Amino acid sequence: MAQVKGGDIIVAQGSNPPSLDAMVTSSQASRNINMNIYETLYGFSEDVKPIPILAETVEISDDGLTYRFPLRQGVKFHNGKEMTAVDVKASLDRYREVGATGNLLDPVASIDITGDYEVTLTMNEAAPTFLEAFSSPRAPAVIIPAEEAGAEAGKTKFTGTGPYKFVEFVPDSHVKLERFEDYSADTRHSGADGFGGKKTAYFDTVTYRIMPEGGARIAALEAGEVHVLEQIPVPAAKRLADDPNIETHQNMPWAFLTFIMNMNVPPTDNIKFREAVQVALNMEEISAIATEGLYNLDHGWQYPGSTYDAGDIGKEYYNQADIPRAKALLQEAGYGGEEFSILTDSNIPEHNKSAVVIAENLKEAGINVVINQVDWPTALQVRLQTEGWNGWTLMMGIEPYLGPIGLIATLTRDKPHFVVNDPELDALQARMVKGQTVEERQAIFKEIQARLYSFFGVVKVGDTGLMQATRANVKGFKPFRFPRMYDVWFEG
Repeated sequence: MAQVKGGDIIVAQGSNPPSLDAMVTSSQASRNINMNIYETLYGFSEDVKPIPILAETVEISDDGLTYRFPLRQGVKFHNGKEMTAVDVKASLDRYREVGATGNLLDPVASIDITGDYEVTLTMNEAAPTFLEAFSSPRAPAVIIPAEEAGAEAGKTKFTGTGPYKFVEFVPDSHVKLERFEDYSADTRHSGADGFGGKKTAYFDTVTYRIMPEGGARIAALEAGEVHVLEQIPVPAAKRLADDPNIETHQNMPWAFLTFIMNMNVPPTDNIKFREAVQVALNMEEISAIATEGLYNLDHGWQYPGSTYDAGDIGKEYYNQADIPRAKALLQEAGYGGEEFSILTDSNIPEHNKSAVVIAENLKEAGINVVINQVDWPTALQVRLQTEGWNGWTLMMGIEPYLGPIGLIATLTRDKPHFVVNDPELDALQARMVKGQTVEERQAIFKEIQARLYSFFGVVKVGDTGLMQATRANVKGFKPFRFPRMYDVWFEG
């Protein structure tokens, strides 16, 4: 089928991007847009392996202490300037100051310009997993012009090297991008590959319409007023599956559905109480209702069949729904009916629906549950507090996709999700990042999964999917971690 250039493709999403300064946010609403504007030195391929994007390659010294990145030459920024090593160093220096993945460059002792088109990163010590972490799109280390690198967080001009360039952002209305005619495609590839590859922008413009109301997004798709829905409820996707004017797309697996406990406050500061919560929960019931049927029951803290899948470790604690055992554990914990506050939000249906089912499971076990439902920004603020909540419903999306390093980083270090650090988990994480081989790291991750099923700071509920939809005349669209608007076109 011939690819045709032209047109304005309209993508509907539910919320404003918190920022179009890609370094400073890990928001999916921002990533949906930003990854069409910006690029990184390295990024993940379709099969989640690091590949060069703006770098030609990387040369790692035998002792693992230096990473030399020769750069692709002739790459233009959206302002017309050619990218050089000066821009790369300035961008990475800025990331140290404002990057939302605060520990991304922690292993790096210095960033040096070693040629007009070459930068060298020197490590504090050998970090075998650095390239994998550096390729993360969570809050990507994008390359911007040096003259913008001094800007405060959110104050850049949103200038990248990607196939589309920024035009305007009108909050609560839209974001507009246009094709970058001087884009330097990576000709080492035949087409797009994950976050990299050879990208071709066919559309003249891309418009992201901010439409908070789900029903309005679906109606706009059916009427042909929008062309892509970055998320559509499962029942609506089933209803539209036979519509010849619409294509539905299943993105599975998309995220972990989890329940996080605050180990800083009673009663969740008691390990036996947390174990009681684990064994009381009916994961199938929670998943089925929260995801409206798009889920897989899985106890693992990496996706089944992936490199770090730890097998059956911890499975004996999963999906038990064992109320008598939970009651016995509560008695052993000395639980006296204290209030158990579940924090959830009204913006993400999977969050509040899972909270309701979890509450019913725990009430059956004799726990005095209350639900505190707020909006998503407020939930994030409350969660960062060390008191005022006991449990928190969370979809972990990008973290499990990144592998064990990205996932466990949220459960260790300065601000673990469950508030109080688990010293054994922290020690395992420290060993993990220094593991010299995949086999060594696989063995350590098995210990990590066993530890997660020993202190019960976080409960894995299941794997969830994401349904997306496009108009039938949108060709080339493939579900991914963000809606790629390159290598997609309107049928001629």
